[in-house]
Amino acid sequence: MKINAAATQLHTSAWTLRYYEEIGVLAPVARVSGMRDYQPADLARIREILDLRACGVTLDEIKRFLRLDSSADQRQLLATQAADLRDQITELTATLGRLETKIATLPERRLVANGAD
Repeated sequence: MKINAAATQLHTSAWTLRYYEEIGVLAPVARVSGMRDYQPADLARIREILDLRACGVTLDEIKRFLRLDSSADQRQLLATQAADLRDQITELTATLGRLETKIATLPERRLVANGAD
């Protein structure tokens, strides 16, 4: 499958696929007559990469994840990501609470246009 067809099927861009290959997240794809030829295994790997990205895993972490030899090590990396995400949710929840308090406690003010009531 050519790059544009693969990108369409994966709901991403050809640029993204090239970039993933360029930075080493995706192994170089076999070429036929100089053009990338994506096989089912390539598409499965890209789906995994895209799913990890959708979970907030950075490209560097994805590279590390894909290079790990054991499922236990992969689980640990993802568990760390989940813990970080829980921390972010806690911080965002607290921030939202502070913002909602500010909204609720703001006094009503009448706007004055050009200094006239």
